Amino acid sequence: MKKIICTLLIISSLQTFACDLCGCANGSSFIGLLPRSGTQFVGIRYRLRDFDSHLNSILLKTHEEYQTIEMWGRFYPVKKLQVLVFVPYNDNQQQLLATGDVIRKKGLGDIVVLGHYNVWNTFLDSTNKSGIYQNLMIGGGIKLPTGKFEYGYTDAEVNPNFQLGTGSTDFLISAIHTIKYKSFGLNSEVGGRIATKSNQYYRFGNRINGSLTAFYTKSWGDFSIMPNVGATIDYGFKDHKEGALSSQTGGFSLLGGIGIQAYYRKISTGFTFQEPIAQNLAEGDLKILPQYAVHLTIGF
Repeated sequence: MKKIICTLLIISSLQTFACDLCGCANGSSFIGLLPRSGTQFVGIRYRLRDFDSHLNSILLKTHEEYQTIEMWGRFYPVKKLQVLVFVPYNDNQQQLLATGDVIRKKGLGDIVVLGHYNVWNTFLDSTNKSGIYQNLMIGGGIKLPTGKFEYGYTDAEVNPNFQLGTGSTDFLISAIHTIKYKSFGLNSEVGGRIATKSNQYYRFGNRINGSLTAFYTKSWGDFSIMPNVGATIDYGFKDHKEGALSSQTGGFSLLGGIGIQAYYRKISTGFTFQEPIAQNLAEGDLKILPQYAVHLTIGF
């Protein structure tokens, strides 16, 4: 079974003591490993991301939890063009450890539409006798400001990062390469996000990211599995607050991950776990914790 895999790889505090330190739940788009190339699908995905913030402050130290349930799908308006659509519902929660107080926001997040054009694909070359198959896709997309962003409009909204969306229309770019030999494959991706101004008070920094994922496929008739292992690196430039650089923002993270996907006819399900290997976020005052994702899709 030939599979072409794609990997593309924001919290409020005490009102009188708030700063710009934040988690990264709205910082980057997330795609992960996709089901079989060439097939359209619709599905649902759940993601859980945890952070510890204000690590050097007893008064402000918090634990953040970001849960996302999203509808997603892939469509082929023309043969070589895949279009991905993500419609997320976010449930953001922050607990102030000193008091136990919990702040929560729930609602629609930022919708993402992303397209890739298949510029090179030897998977479809019937004359290829080497057993080595490669695929290259180049594309981009847009993140729409559909999630509520209220920073600066009321005294209660003192932090720009504990929001359901970024308030900005952002542009995404990416290139994805996959090489496969027999049952083994390697996927690599580079991409980025170009952010625009959220409102007159804030502008999130641009981001660049990359990933490398090795996978193995094994089939038994209509059923197959695909275990995988890889790493993702993400770098965020500093945000701008009221025209000036915001100090406790930006930084990098390197995550290692393992996962498995299972396929039965047109149904696909998968699980991914990511563990931080190295990180330096918000000048060392923010820590990423392990991340999880599960999905279910149906092809058509």
